[in-house]
Amino acid sequence: MKFLFVLLFLPITLIAQINPKFKVTSKIFYEKIEYSGSGLFGFIQDGNVGYIDKNKNVIIPSTLGLKPGAYNSIPKFNEDYAVFKKDSKYGVVYRTGKEIIPFEYKSLNVYTDPALFVVASKEVNNKDLYGVMNMQKKIIIPFEYDYITFYGSYIVVKKNYRYGIKSITGKDVLPVEYDQLIVYPEDKVAKAQKGDDYGFIDLNGKWLFKKSKAVYDLYSFSHGMILCKVNNKYGYLNLSGEEVISTQYDKANSFNEYGLAKVGTFIGNSSYNTQFGYINKQGKVIIPIQYKTLADFRNGAAFVQDPVTNRYGYLDTKGNWLLKPIYIYTNYSFDDYGGAWVKMPDNKYHYVDKRGKDYGILVKDGSSFIDFYTDYAVIKETETPFSMLDAKGNELKVFDDYKNIFSFADGIAGYQSKENNLYGFINIKGKKITEAEFTGFNAFNNGIARVSKNINGKSKSGYIDTTGKEIIPFKYDNASIFDDGWAIVTKDSIFYFIDKNGKEKPTVRKYDKLTSFRSGFALGTVEDTGKYKTYYYIDKNLKESITIKALQAYGFQENIAVINRSGVYELMDTNGKVYKEMTGIESIKFSKEGLMAVKKDKKWGYMDAVGNLLIPYTYEDCDHFEGEYARVKLNDKWGIIDKKGKMVIEPQYENIEPGNRGNFIYYKDKYFGIIDKNGNLVTQPIYNTITPLYNGIAISKLKSSYVIIQSPLKK
Repeated sequence: MKFLFVLLFLPITLIAQINPKFKVTSKIFYEKIEYSGSGLFGFIQDGNVGYIDKNKNVIIPSTLGLKPGAYNSIPKFNEDYAVFKKDSKYGVVYRTGKEIIPFEYKSLNVYTDPALFVVASKEVNNKDLYGVMNMQKKIIIPFEYDYITFYGSYIVVKKNYRYGIKSITGKDVLPVEYDQLIVYPEDKVAKAQKGDDYGFIDLNGKWLFKKSKAVYDLYSFSHGMILCKVNNKYGYLNLSGEEVISTQYDKANSFNEYGLAKVGTFIGNSSYNTQFGYINKQGKVIIPIQYKTLADFRNGAAFVQDPVTNRYGYLDTKGNWLLKPIYIYTNYSFDDYGGAWVKMPDNKYHYVDKRGKDYGILVKDGSSFIDFYTDYAVIKETETPFSMLDAKGNELKVFDDYKNIFSFADGIAGYQSKENNLYGFINIKGKKITEAEFTGFNAFNNGIARVSKNINGKSKSGYIDTTGKEIIPFKYDNASIFDDGWAIVTKDSIFYFIDKNGKEKPTVRKYDKLTSFRSGFALGTVEDTGKYKTYYYIDKNLKESITIKALQAYGFQENIAVINRSGVYELMDTNGKVYKEMTGIESIKFSKEGLMAVKKDKKWGYMDAVGNLLIPYTYEDCDHFEGEYARVKLNDKWGIIDKKGKMVIEPQYENIEPGNRGNFIYYKDKYFGIIDKNGNLVTQPIYNTITPLYNGIAISKLKSSYVIIQSPLKK
């Protein structure tokens, strides 16, 4: 039990707790998961890829054997189709997991605009050649090209270092004779180069204008304007090749859908110091060229850093403040739902809409955020609260304000408050019976718990009952649990016995060590000058009823005491009679449930109280029984046996803890889960920590999990 005990009570580092406003689905346990398009979330499990929907329903099981891509990436779906790799070949799979395009191609790309097409390559005569087919595997363009890409309804093909254009039906639009072709399908024009001819053509091959490539660099065509560069200055041409806006800017972008282009000028001829603004198609400055930080427009707004206050805000397309510059920082445009992440004066990132309404932070410390540029996003939740579970793994109650919760004893568990780091108690229904006011405690035993407080700068111990009422004041330096009506306390380094009324009784002599009552006896030890010690077994009348000299002696457990007087373990009864010499026994674990674990010839078995061997020496290690069950170790793995020695759970776990109702806590792959006595998994190993089940109730803390989130502005 020692290994499990340490794991159960080790404090957990808390990192991030997610704002419920953003949550869609939580508690998703996979090695990796991310949003993969088409309403699906790809996950990796046991080296394979599968997909679930937002409600955690498995749509494509990982058992199909689909593999991650390069660098463990998860293939994305586009209009319900995704490209996968199998045995070094690529194919296309539908969102149900059905294979649409067989795994026989060197490469594959799915295009969805204007319709569903696949650009694929395969080896022909030791050369990779490209073609186009539809989702019915009909060949649209044969596999004879060196390169193929889509531009809307037009397809650019490359063969022998020359380019041409085809329609989506595979018909020739322009012959394969150009050195360069970039198509702008909406305007049915292309930027082209053919020999020394360089400029723009229509899709009949007619030159709209030509420019000298030695003078002009022609860039993209957007919204009727062509971005160009002459002598390291940028300007704009129309489709006739006429200079509409002179080449005067040090930096420039293409025109956007709002009829604006971002331009910049160097300060002091240094590219590291640039001021930006926006112009319209007539070259008029709409937003002054004065901002060192100015974003591209998205969804009608652009973030900017105010040069006067150095704060950040958002401008509209007319150059007016949509959100005034009051934010410490932002680097994010408004998403399609109308939200953006800004750093507020509290130094945390908040999600705001275009009116400035604050929808809160994403995680507790406000340091993390996710752009909602897709329908959903996935984030890892590393801070999880403690919760109360039943034996079936059902969550009964969540405790958000507790830093730690400990095992139940007498139906009561101690907790540690996040607020003040002090300790209090809850009952088995999760209700507080005390506030967090104690600096330490022992578990309840026989309706009483030892607790400590800081009194005048010193830790002092006292006792409370199950209602939280103080029954013995806080005046002791140390104090034990109550058993058999007595507890042992120290005051000014002197041992005392106290009863439940707090009445003190002195010891009959000075002991070097005094351990609490068990099975009707306390055990006092006096160190002698030699290797032997004198042990005094003190009964409930506080009389030394048994005295022995021994190398080692232990307190009574179930009316049996283990002693070692001459190098051999012996069993002694409560009358002081030694009734069994344990010859050959190397180690003993105390009796519980009528059986004691004993070790002989490096193997463990179990004896009854008389010393009869009931379960043979078989195990590498074992522990005491808990009810009808005990844990045993074979081949470096732990399992469960019953009192007849029958293996209930085969040794297969890194650790396992028996429960008296036939449900067990197991430890596998660094996490805990629950299993029943028939070997059925009640829960997967998804808990960072979990206490032993007490009357079918446990306290648990989930391991890190994934959460599906979305914009709170999503309708």
